Amino acid sequence: MRSRLSLNLPVLAVATLSLAACSADIMRGYMGRSPEAVMAKYGPPVDVRDLPDGRRAYQWLEVETTTQQGEAITRAEGGRHGGRPKIRTEYAPSTTHEQRCFYTFYARRTPDGWRFDDFAKPALGC
Repeated sequence: MRSRLSLNLPVLAVATLSLAACSADIMRGYMGRSPEAVMAKYGPPVDVRDLPDGRRAYQWLEVETTTQQGEAITRAEGGRHGGRPKIRTEYAPSTTHEQRCFYTFYARRTPDGWRFDDFAKPALGC
């Protein structure tokens, strides 16, 4: 019998690829625009660097933190024929996952200021 997770892996893979394509589509929409256009929507970049080829790299960071609540399962075992049941509680701790996504745009200086002309494709899952 196949597990639930193995049945959902193809769906999960398609969803992950779709999200990555979505981020790239959003980034593509900023090509030809100024860094201020992205700043107006996402705030200031976490890093700006001048590159040896004359371009400038602007990098934004998005951190997503998800927490899954822990649980306690209590079971009563035994206790047949008038005996006392044995009570057992199992605990599963809460878990927290953090995903850090970097979004990097490259800009060239133009007479109208810096304009984005390229970007680094975000990591899978971003």
